[in-house]
Amino acid sequence: MDRKRLFPILLIVFTNILGAGVILPILPLYAEGQFGGTVLQITLLSTSFFAAQFLAAPWLGRLSDRYGRRPVLIVSQMGTVLAFILFIFAGPLGKVIDSWGLALPMSGGMIMLYVARTLDGITGGNITTAQAYITDVTPEERRAQGLGLVQAAFGAGFIFGPAFGGILSNLGPVAPFIGATIITTGTLLLTVFTLEESLPPEDRAADQLEAEPRPSVPLSMLLRIGPLRLILAIGFVASLAFSAVPATFALYANRILFPDLADPGQVQLYIGLMLTFNGLMQVLTQLALLKPLVSRFGERKLLSLGMVALLLASIGVAVANGAIVVTLLFAPFAFGRGVSEPSLQALTTRFGDKRTRGQLLGLYQSARSLALIFGPVWAGYAFEEISPRAVFWVAGSLVLVGLALAAILLTQELPALHSQAQPETASSD
Repeated sequence: MDRKRLFPILLIVFTNILGAGVILPILPLYAEGQFGGTVLQITLLSTSFFAAQFLAAPWLGRLSDRYGRRPVLIVSQMGTVLAFILFIFAGPLGKVIDSWGLALPMSGGMIMLYVARTLDGITGGNITTAQAYITDVTPEERRAQGLGLVQAAFGAGFIFGPAFGGILSNLGPVAPFIGATIITTGTLLLTVFTLEESLPPEDRAADQLEAEPRPSVPLSMLLRIGPLRLILAIGFVASLAFSAVPATFALYANRILFPDLADPGQVQLYIGLMLTFNGLMQVLTQLALLKPLVSRFGERKLLSLGMVALLLASIGVAVANGAIVVTLLFAPFAFGRGVSEPSLQALTTRFGDKRTRGQLLGLYQSARSLALIFGPVWAGYAFEEISPRAVFWVAGSLVLVGLALAAILLTQELPALHSQAQPETASSD
């Protein structure tokens, strides 16, 4: 792998997720405490983000195939910076909306949170484009490992981001958003000044040239490929289960794990530290475990192993009674996510070449985003109408479905790796 070209993109992913990680632990409690958001309204904040990302991800993927990865990364990060600025001014702008005297179903501040999350979703091509960048600069037999490094950078951002956000929340309700804005602005500058383009003009899908073939494969043709449909289904079901965590975990921890703590800043700090442990376990998985596991088992078997770990983690959280136990359960949760996501992404890229990898990864991201649209809805309903623990029982059931689909995938014939240097274990996958 080209380490010189990998380092800037991994640093960009790290700082970008660091900024996002700052706000994740505090956003639900911020919406509830500052703007009177209900559980359903708060969980639907995630739906608005992923609905926008679902619509935009394939489009951004095609743009990156045609014009290169770097410009798409720059534009998407500009959108993230603007979204975080809107979070900072959600209170004042919300008061202006409230002054209009309209009969709205939520406060003006909540409306501004929706606007910010939607904008971030529309331009949220950072990770998908970064994944396409990685596939450009890594050989096929090491693609899962390269994509795993993106997940490691993702996890590293979550080591520091949530704890940083919890600490900043003690300085004021908007302090974490100011911190996130500064961090993501730094990410944008890193991209502009340090990142080289990974997709040269001769490898781009230049459909403006009549001599070139059609740049993107029609969606109907891709969806006729049975194994690809199965991979997308697994990603959908797993994401449907996973979406319960970011949508409801802060509320779950506040009500179940820390019911006697009256200080919101202290609760947010503890939640941030728990998510920091999750990020640490994810980095450990990516840097120490993913490469030998892919070499030994291949992507498909490793995917099944990851689903088993997610199942155990979901059931464990559903029955656990203490914050320490739940924190420890983030280890199998991080391992499951850390090995299943790179495996699914690497398998997806087998169905195309350099000029269509962005499109394929965008399609995969759309399948995930579609699940993440509906995930917060069912999670919010289960949390409010049944019980906070019911969220994780349902998540475990969904993971079980994903495990069954992963078992079916083991029997399917997939496109072979094209590199001549692939290890035998990988080629047999």
